[in-house]
Amino acid sequence: MTSTDPQDQKLKALFAVDPLRPIEQLDPAGKLVSPDRFSLLVLLVCEVPEESLILFRKQLVPPKQLGRQVAAREVELKRHLAEITQKLESMGYEVEGRVERGKQTGVVITEVADQDDVDLIILQRRRQKPWQRVLVGSVADYLTRHTTRPLVIMPYA
Repeated sequence: MTSTDPQDQKLKALFAVDPLRPIEQLDPAGKLVSPDRFSLLVLLVCEVPEESLILFRKQLVPPKQLGRQVAAREVELKRHLAEITQKLESMGYEVEGRVERGKQTGVVITEVADQDDVDLIILQRRRQKPWQRVLVGSVADYLTRHTTRPLVIMPYA
């Protein structure tokens, strides 16, 4: 007989991983998100590099070349996702992984969180200087303004 007690069901956390962060620094919210209470949906966002978009808009890069660049980046991220998944599974987590394309990482994260009805979003902050956050923006800042889901922002270690 299987238990239908809601206390026995795991919560689902979306873990938005910075692809530039070394795998050794992966930390899905430390002791706040334990493997016995949470399963993880690991998300990597495949953005089109801004410099490629600028060249594309100036018609210096043909559409097919831009498409190949994005496809190559997506393949690279899928390989990285496999390594991340393996690392998190070795820590005891149930892991589902996904690579999604999008223009803005924060928008993609909120859309996936809503589609998958996650209970929590975990984000590891990227090391940025204050002027970079002002000019480029911050995914953490975007999420604090636009998500309706509980959000844990891990500091850059």
